[in-house]
Amino acid sequence: MQDSWFTVEKIDARTFAISEYRHWEETHCYLLCGTERAVLIDTGLGVANIKKVVENLTDLPVAVLTTHAHWDHIGGHKYFADFAVHENEVSWVSKQFPLPLQAVKKNLTLKPCAFPADFNYRRLSNFQRNA
Repeated sequence: MQDSWFTVEKIDARTFAISEYRHWEETHCYLLCGTERAVLIDTGLGVANIKKVVENLTDLPVAVLTTHAHWDHIGGHKYFADFAVHENEVSWVSKQFPLPLQAVKKNLTLKPCAFPADFNYRRLSNFQRNA
C-alpha cells in the first residue's frame, strides 16, 4: 500500500517520479528501473518511508544515489542500508551535517503541513550515517 504522503508519477515503463507535494519543499526523487537493478535518486525529506513506495514499484535491488546532501534530499536515507554520496559531502552524512538539527526542524515546519499521522518532528534525529 502506497503512503499517501508521496505522489508517484510514471514517466515511462521503467521511470518514476516520487514527489512530496504536501510539503512546501515539494521534493522530487526518481526511481530508474533497469533489467537487473534499480536506482533511486535522492530519498526526500524522511517524513514517510520512501522505501515502502519503492518496494511497491519494483522487486529489483535498489541502489540509492544522492545528488547533493541537503536535508530535503537525504532524509529518507535512513530507510536504506547503503547509499552513494559525492566524496566532498561524505562528512555531511557521516560526521557533521552542516546545519544544526534545530535549523532542519525549523525548515521542515516552516509552513503549515499535514504530516503523516505517525510522523513526529520532535523525534527527528540527525542525518549522520555510515557513508
